[in-house]
Amino acid sequence: MSSTTRRRIALCFTVVLAWGPAALGVRGQQPEFKTEYYTGKVRPLAELLDKHGAKLDADAAPHWMALVADDGKVYPLVKDDGSRMFFKDKTLLNRPMRLKAKLIPGTQFLQVVTVQSYLKGQLHDVYYWCEVCSIRTYEPGDCACCGAPMVLKEVPVK
Repeated sequence: MSSTTRRRIALCFTVVLAWGPAALGVRGQQPEFKTEYYTGKVRPLAELLDKHGAKLDADAAPHWMALVADDGKVYPLVKDDGSRMFFKDKTLLNRPMRLKAKLIPGTQFLQVVTVQSYLKGQLHDVYYWCEVCSIRTYEPGDCACCGAPMVLKEVPVK
């Protein structure tokens, strides 16, 4: 067997090893994204810690919120797109809420997927709406399209 043939066989073998799993549709293990519903009130974590004699640094306090579940468990929220409305809109704090969220494995941290509120015992979807552009977002502020202020909406779930 010539050295050119051996190189070609080695190259083919390398390509098969590198691309074989992709060609067969085999992927690396993806963590399961399992969500559940959690009910309770979202509160600043600093308030909860103060009740137990622990003080959160003043510069850290604005960056921590937690869901105090109806069963008394405390779940700190991952600050991201799903929970940002609680950090930016204080009118949503200390009110009955239902969060669809992922419990981060090995922790009590919740990664929020959707937010719903309870008004007069009825479940409502929570979002911000631009009356001009008819755009829905999940955090307060100005519309990215026209610059008009986004309005908090709580619409009964059908």
